[in-house]
Amino acid sequence: MNLPLQMSFATTLFALLNPLGVLPIFIGYTSKERKGAQRWIALFIAITVWALLILFLLTGSALLRFFGISIDAFRIAGGILLTLIGINIVTGSSSQETENVLAQTETTDLQEAKSVYRKIVIPLAMPLLVGPGVIANVILHASQAEVAKQDELLVGFSVVIALISFLTFVIFLSGRWLQRVIGNVGLSILTRILGLLVAAIGVQFMVTGISSVIITSIAPEILKLK
Repeated sequence: MNLPLQMSFATTLFALLNPLGVLPIFIGYTSKERKGAQRWIALFIAITVWALLILFLLTGSALLRFFGISIDAFRIAGGILLTLIGINIVTGSSSQETENVLAQTETTDLQEAKSVYRKIVIPLAMPLLVGPGVIANVILHASQAEVAKQDELLVGFSVVIALISFLTFVIFLSGRWLQRVIGNVGLSILTRILGLLVAAIGVQFMVTGISSVIITSIAPEILKLK
């Protein structure tokens, strides 16, 4: 077992997922829900993150090659999506839509959680948590295990993914406490500020992706013409 590599994977994965940074956005989407529903939503999101990470760990390289998708293309697409979502968060249309739907019917905590989860799994699980950087990191470490032909590395990476997903669940559970601390007005202000940051992150994703495409694909072709 390559312990330094496992520790490196755990550190970079947690930093790139950044559940602490996404927590206020999670609160913004679920602040109107009951405590029980918020717990279910946090669990659903954590399970989705775990499933996506395992999927990319085991099949990421082959999957992207099969569809002919580069990380840069994924980054640009994710950037466009994040920009649009950030605008919706700033204008408050996303939370208002969720609130209107839930107001139409009385539901159990689990039913309410399922309804909200279907609306927020994009962008919360992907691309805010499992974004291009996370996917690239997972695929890179998986390829290292393939090159070294060490199946135990993949097992270790799977354990790390499970632990990080559980930690994400625990962090999201603290959302209720944070909501009580800052209050509804503070939450509304914080959510819109973070919506602006989400839009900025989306723009940055697009800039990075386009710049990489220009440097790695377009510029070499132009130089060949000269």
